Amino acid sequence: MWFVIKLNDKGMYRGDCEDYALSVLYYVVCKESWLKFWWMLFTFSAELCGCETKNGGHAVLRVGGMYIDNWSKAWVPQSGMTKGLGHTFWPWYKTILPTTVAIKMMMAKLRG
Repeated sequence: MWFVIKLNDKGMYRGDCEDYALSVLYYVVCKESWLKFWWMLFTFSAELCGCETKNGGHAVLRVGGMYIDNWSKAWVPQSGMTKGLGHTFWPWYKTILPTTVAIKMMMAKLRG
């Protein structure tokens, strides 16, 4: 289940790499517009990119030619992810499709 992170009752933000990436897209890039959020994903202006790290699978947000994740917490070129953080991006056929994002977010909504 994936979701856009919100402040919890303890005053903290909680989520994993996919949640972080989707939250940056929603709050920072799309200025809290769901229409723009989904438009960017379905036109591939923004993409949730899968990669391998020393800890296993990981997700990174790509917008244009810049990338951000919950490790860097800063916009960097792809080389900042690969050379700087050691991420190895998945090949194109393992792309995280916008429909996958929609299904995972719908599952989170249904489960509450």
